[in-house]
Amino acid sequence: MSLAERIFSAACVMLAMVCYVLSPGMDDVRVQLLLDNASWTLTITLAAWWAWQGRAPVQHAERRLHTGLFVGALLLAVGQLVWNLQVLLDWNPFPAPADLFFLAAAPVWAVTVIRSTVARLSRDRIYPAALDFGGAVLALVAFTLVIYLPAEKMQSVAVGTVLVLYPAVFLAAAGVTALAIPTVGLRLMPSHGLVLAGMFGYGLSWMHWNLLAIGGNIVPGSWANASFSVSALLLGWGARWLQFEVSHDADYRARCDRAMNYVPLVSMTLAAITLALLFVAGDGRAGLQVLIFVSCLVVLLLAALRQVIVVGLLNRLRAAEAAVLRNEEQLYQVAHFDALTGLPNRRFFEDTLERAVAEAARQPHVAERRVALLLIDLDHFKSVNETYGHRVGDALLAEAAQRITALLAGRGLLARLTNDQFTVMLLRVPSRTELADLAASIVEGLARPWELSDVGPQYMGASIGISLFPDDAARCTELVQHAHSALHATKSAGRGSYRFYIEAFTEVTRTRLALRRRLHQAVRDGDFTLVYQPQFNAERKLVGVEALLRWSLDGQPVPPDEFIPLAEDSGLIVPLGLWVFEAACRQVAQWRAAGFDVPVMSINVSAIQLREPRFAEALQAVAQRTGVPPACLVLEMTESQLLDESLYGAALDLKNAGFGLSIDDFGTGHSSLIKLRRLPVGELKIDKVFVRDIVADANDREICATVNTLARTLGLQVVAEGVETEEQLQLLIKMGCHRFQGWLFAAAMPPAQLAEAWLQPVEPLQPLQPLTPLPVQGAAAAVSSA
Repeated sequence: MSLAERIFSAACVMLAMVCYVLSPGMDDVRVQLLLDNASWTLTITLAAWWAWQGRAPVQHAERRLHTGLFVGALLLAVGQLVWNLQVLLDWNPFPAPADLFFLAAAPVWAVTVIRSTVARLSRDRIYPAALDFGGAVLALVAFTLVIYLPAEKMQSVAVGTVLVLYPAVFLAAAGVTALAIPTVGLRLMPSHGLVLAGMFGYGLSWMHWNLLAIGGNIVPGSWANASFSVSALLLGWGARWLQFEVSHDADYRARCDRAMNYVPLVSMTLAAITLALLFVAGDGRAGLQVLIFVSCLVVLLLAALRQVIVVGLLNRLRAAEAAVLRNEEQLYQVAHFDALTGLPNRRFFEDTLERAVAEAARQPHVAERRVALLLIDLDHFKSVNETYGHRVGDALLAEAAQRITALLAGRGLLARLTNDQFTVMLLRVPSRTELADLAASIVEGLARPWELSDVGPQYMGASIGISLFPDDAARCTELVQHAHSALHATKSAGRGSYRFYIEAFTEVTRTRLALRRRLHQAVRDGDFTLVYQPQFNAERKLVGVEALLRWSLDGQPVPPDEFIPLAEDSGLIVPLGLWVFEAACRQVAQWRAAGFDVPVMSINVSAIQLREPRFAEALQAVAQRTGVPPACLVLEMTESQLLDESLYGAALDLKNAGFGLSIDDFGTGHSSLIKLRRLPVGELKIDKVFVRDIVADANDREICATVNTLARTLGLQVVAEGVETEEQLQLLIKMGCHRFQGWLFAAAMPPAQLAEAWLQPVEPLQPLQPLTPLPVQGAAAAVSSA
């Protein structure tokens, strides 16, 4: 409140008090009337001004309430001015014109409070609240009329109407305001009490004044006249600071709801008392007895309707509660169990594991503290799922869950974590030997063929990682992480087995994660280079070149078999592979522009790239842009990629686009001769693993000879990689191998060195200019736009 407002308020209150103090001591009645009316005018005007000032600090949504309070106070002020005019004219009829303004103030307040209350109620609470308001207000008004109205007959209908309306409207406004507090659960403040006191005070003051007016007993300068000013000040000061704020205290809201439940009972009790008083009263008020009687009956009816609505609401709540209880088990099942296998899901398992580890940590004996975690991953499930569809994959998962459940024979908790991953938790495990036996039985059980009616028998197998608490981990999260590390080690070692966790696995995982982060940065910065390894025929003539990707980290080369799998796992192989292809094409174009005869260029392609939409068109666009015919390019894919039915269409598109296709690392997969015969490839590449010991190992010699025989039968060229000695070369030549690469001839080298040492000129040589570096992301963007 500003200083000016304080001064103005204090001045008005002091002047009103001076008028009241002076009025009783005056001998002249007219002076007394003047002082009384002056004090009323000052206090009622001040109350209206306070109500107006209360609008400013509140939010826009709350201003409707304050506006209603101000309008009501303003009507009182206008009524007082009209009354002053009547006094000056010495015209004092009853009822008087001023009564119209005085009586209009209370309905404005009541309607304003009701609208603010309804705005804060949910739809299902509006009707019970309306019945509570109506019943309670009618009961209060009827009771007041019985004890207030005079026993003698009314002078006229107008007099009777005014006598009824004054207590009715003001007490109705006060009753509505009082009921609004528990109905909405308003945060109780002193301003609420002030507003209520002001409304009740006005109602009682007018009741007293009207009775005096009827009997002609109004006494100017009476101390009772001060009740109007006091009521006005209470109402105005409360409106100045009023806040209609809902409480967030749940206990307080509950107490308010309980209090509202007693409102119908209180209303009916008050109506019954009113009826009793009505029947024992005299007959002078026969005209109003009917009105009071009907009001009491309406109160009882409203209370009954309210109870009917509440009972109906309670019945709906009971029905809803029963439905929730019926569905509770189903909802729990959906939230905590896998819909396909019926096993506990990740959420249920993690909660159970956390409780089990916490409980085990409190056990005094070491044997009772041990918690084992087996993480089971189905091998080759992704290939089966993508080849035969999700229906077959779902059937395999359900069968896998049944097999593991049967093998556990009631021991431990089995759950499904992700698509093809299961986990087993065992408590109080006596030894690692027992765990190893269980893991071996699960691996053996899942390695048996899966009989599927639509696609025939399938072979998948499983890999398992095992960690124990407290042997390997001190916390639940570490236990899971270490199981994952052991599982990764099992899969890296060839799958189809199990491993216990050791600290070295964690170090390997940390190294891989650090390398993954550096790989992302390297792709952004373009830190990769291409080197080229020449390929020769039996006459040691250059017949091909293979582009090989290299990456150096902190000055040290990173082996491709370390960062290429990381690039495939993270999806970086797509932009990286496109960069390799375009850089190799640009290098071929540069060599040819310099006058060199460039043989075919071999480039490795990942299965993830083959799954990219319109991959063949993208490579064809790059070849066309760089001026390199697709026939001069050979795309090398691994044996398992080409045998994947889902990738066959992509390989065929590349073949139709004019690119040559080669099976890289042949012999390391599980080829089917029927599938091999229909593959759109032109050559096989014998893996260096078989070439390395071909001189000393009869089995490797037999494998290489068989590959050459198979290639001749299918009309395919054979390339041997990893040739390091003359003895290996001569054996491969005798077997019918067509091309060779390895350190016996030359290691992979930069493009300038390869051109100088091995490429043959076909026309006068032009100066060999270095290629403009091509960013990895830039190559991917160029191919995507193409």
